[in-house]
Order: sequence, then structure tokens, then C-alpha cells
Amino acid sequence: MPTTPPPLSPALQKLLYDGYQHQLRGQYDDAARHYRKILRAAPDQMDVVHLLGIVRARQSREAEAIELYKKVLARRPDDAKAWHNLSLAYGALEQAADSLAAMDRAFDLDPSLPLAANLLLPARRAIWDWRGHDRLYDSLKRGAVLPDVPALPFATLYADDPALHLATARRKVAEEKMPARPRVFDHSARRTASGPIRIAYLSADFRTHATTFLISKLLARHDRSRFEVTAISVSFNDGSPQRQSIIDAVDHFLDREKASPSAIAEEVAALGIDVFVDLMGHTSGECLAAFADHPAPVQVNFLGYPGTSGAPFMDYVIADPVVVPFADAAYFTEKIVHLPDCYQPNDPDLPVGERPTRADCGLPDDAFVFCAFNSAWKLDPEVFSAYTRILKAVPGSVLWVLESRENSADNLRREAEARGLDPARLVFAPMVPLKDHFARLPLADLFLDTFPYTAHTTASDMLRMGLPMVTRTGRSFASRVAASIMTQMNLADFVTTDVDGFVAKAVALAHDPAALAEARARLAAARATSPLFDIDRYARHMERAFETMVARFRAGLSPEAFAVEPLPRG
Repeated sequence: MPTTPPPLSPALQKLLYDGYQHQLRGQYDDAARHYRKILRAAPDQMDVVHLLGIVRARQSREAEAIELYKKVLARRPDDAKAWHNLSLAYGALEQAADSLAAMDRAFDLDPSLPLAANLLLPARRAIWDWRGHDRLYDSLKRGAVLPDVPALPFATLYADDPALHLATARRKVAEEKMPARPRVFDHSARRTASGPIRIAYLSADFRTHATTFLISKLLARHDRSRFEVTAISVSFNDGSPQRQSIIDAVDHFLDREKASPSAIAEEVAALGIDVFVDLMGHTSGECLAAFADHPAPVQVNFLGYPGTSGAPFMDYVIADPVVVPFADAAYFTEKIVHLPDCYQPNDPDLPVGERPTRADCGLPDDAFVFCAFNSAWKLDPEVFSAYTRILKAVPGSVLWVLESRENSADNLRREAEARGLDPARLVFAPMVPLKDHFARLPLADLFLDTFPYTAHTTASDMLRMGLPMVTRTGRSFASRVAASIMTQMNLADFVTTDVDGFVAKAVALAHDPAALAEARARLAAARATSPLFDIDRYARHMERAFETMVARFRAGLSPEAFAVEPLPRG
């Protein structure tokens, strides 16, 4: 057992006090100098070693901080805070495996660490590692409202709780120092401007990403006699055809990966942008701070994040009557705008590869195949339990799952076995190019959705390829997207509202080949006529929304909720 070091002398206590005061004021060089003096005289003072590690991490000297934390843990292996700080230092150096291992240990020692839940829950869910899931989930929800814990809005979407989503988003905006401020940009010239309305779309996902697959055709189809379109990229250039499709679709493409939010705001204002559209919200790579000073007279939250930004400087959120009814206005800081059909745009012309056989995909020829191709992190223990209930009620059926990260399949097999389901009934599909992914979808019989974060782009993919799906809808934007998409494809009767209804619907369809065949026929008919894949109709509706927003601004009116009048169907 390590011995307790003797107490510090009065002189060293004075050095410790002064060093800590320097640390609190951000005077890290002075703090480090005081701590090193103490350690030269009393090297066994692990509290001081820990403080010096924190200071080094604040100075972006993470490698040195890691060695200091390890020194503490060699003497105090059960120090949760030291493990926690070690994880953060590894994370700053992008040593993900070491960071997660250290955070695992920290959380095991102190489950009250809500920041640990913020990091561990998404990481574990991405590989179907549900150890301590309920404990982590509860800790994350508690942390979402604690003032001393960084808010992580995206992770709260795991809960079907729009009030929690709003509270966490607001806290995130406040933490990032993006409160409503007096507008420093003069938009008076835009009140009387003539010519096309100038739109700028900002995203970190103008690359091989679902957002780009959804939106590139919309950008190309904007009426250039009425709109001038700019795309602002705030992430890396992956050199993909998808990035090139965005470049080709717009009038101006601005690569601003290295630009600061304030520089982007200045440029938006200088370009005289009328409508500044954020395609990110609180997702990875977001740049919401570029909107904070309101560099454009109209600012819009659209597509990338299924919830409120929580930002008082965002004027509107694009939705539809299913995903965000006007009655949910209290959960949004933006004014709600309803598009007539579905809020999600879709490219009707994405290529489809050559269809494989079931044998090519490792699927049995004579089994009923349930498909679960949502991202791994959307699946939780409750939903997987529902899946196992369904499979047990349909003898011989298999669950076709989109493979997650390396070695994650064993985690899901273990979960199946724990629920009394033969792991051999899980079939894992590798990641493939999108055209080949589309081609294999019709091999399945029925798609099973997740909850509360339902299929979004994935729902469009399933229905595009004629695969029926069952979903469950709830109270939040994220929980209603699949329902909105299915409504546009004449499949609203496959939308359920609770887990028992979800299970019952899936089982009934698996035992009713005629009903499934009729659903496939409905999808085939809807594919040619549904507004979901009518990108020109969608573009005209979006343009009407932008024109209404700009007209209100030019008339001196504040943003207000409204519904876009639908175009007549031809």
C-alpha cells in the first residue's frame, strides 16, 4: 500500500495556494512554475502532480500531461478524476482507443461523472457495446442539465424528449458564447435589393455523406432567374464525386475549411447573402458560431440536425406537418416552416448497381429476411429486444444487419445469445458503395426501424428500392422522420406508436405474404408519382419558403411560423 505523504510545510502550502490561483486565472506558466517548486521539495505530493498535469493539458502539452497522470495513477490506481483527465489528454491527441479505455475506468470508479457518459455512450453504441447502458444513459440525461457539465445535444437525441433537446441545445449555445447579440451587420441594402435572392448553404458534409446525396440535386434545380446559390464548405476536401456534384450544382463554391466562424460571417455579409442556411446544427464539424452575429438577414436551420439549434439567432427551421407540428413550437427557438410534403429532399436519379443474389450476400434463400440497416449507434438494448421478439415469433427468420466497426459483430451476437436468440440468425452486411447498397436492398423482405432516432436517409433508400418497412413514432423530430417519409410513399399504415404495436405489425406482415406483396406494389406505384422523389416540386416549395422569409424581412416584419402553399399536382 502506498504511504500517505507528509503534509506540506507552510511555505509549500503558500506556493500551492498561489499556484492554484494562477491556474484559475489562466496564468498557466506561473502555475506550473509554482507546482514544480513544490515537487522539487516534495516529489510524492500526487495532488500537485495531478494539478501540474491539468496545467500542461491546458497548455496543449498533452504528452507531458499523460505522463504526469500516469505517475498519479501508479500511486493511486482508483483515482477516477485522474483516469478522466488521462482520457481527455489521450482524446486531444486523437488516441481514441486509449481515451475510451481510460474513460471506461473513470466511469467504473465514479458513475456520477456525466461527462464520461457524454463520451462513452456514443462510442459504445457505435459498436453495440451496451455494458452499463442504462447507467450511462441516466447519467447523460442528468448531465444535460447540470451547469458544470459540457452539453452534448446530439447525444440527447437518444431520448424521445423534445424538452431535453431544447434545454441541452440552449446550454450548448450559451457555453460556446453564442448568445443573441446586437446585430453588427447592416442589412439595409438587402431590404431594397433587386435581382435574385442570394442563398448560402453552409456544411461540413459536402463530401461522401448522406447530406450531400440528399441535397445536391436541390442545389442544382434552384431557379437561377430568381436565386443565386453559394455553398460554403467548412470541412476537408475528400476529392469525391459527391463533393464535385455540389461544386457543379452551385453558382459559387467557397472552400473555407481553415476559416474562423467570424471570418465566414464577415464574408457572408460582404456577399450580401439574403438567406444563410445551416445544414449542420449540433453535428460533428458544425459551425453554428458563424451565424451568431446574424451576418445575413434571414438564417435557417435545415436538414442536418433533427431538432432545434437552441440559438436565438436562427430565425426558421424547415420541417413538415408530421415531423414538427406547429403545436410543438415551444420546443424550438426557431419559427417553424412547413413544406407541403416531406421536409427531406431526395435525388431521384441516384444510380443502382447490379443486383446480387441472396447467396452473394450470405443470406439463406428460403428464410424470411428482416433488414436493420440503420447506423449502429441508433440501436439500443430496448429496440434490439424488440427485434429478438420478432425473430422468435417468425421461425427460421434472420436479421440482416449493416456491419458496424471492426470486431463489433461479436458484441451483437453476445446480446442475441443473452436474449435466447441463436447468434447464427444474425447476418452482417459489409459497407459497400451506395449503388451496390441500393442493389442489395430488395433481397430483404421487411425493414425494421430503430427508435427514437428513426431511419432518415435510410428510410428513403429502403422505399426507393421497394422494400417495405415498419417504424415507430414518438414525440421528437428524430422519431418522426421515417413516418413522414413513409406517408409520402403510401405506407402510413406501417407506422406504429409503441413497442408492442411495432412487434405485432412486423410479425403479422412476416406471416402474411399477400400483405407484403401488396405493400411492395404500393411502393412501386408510388415511386413514380410520390412527391418524395419529385425534386423539382420540392425545389419550388423551398423557393416559396425562402421568398416568404425574405419578403417578411424586407417588409420590416419579424420571423413568423408559416406553411408553404402546395403546388397543384399535375
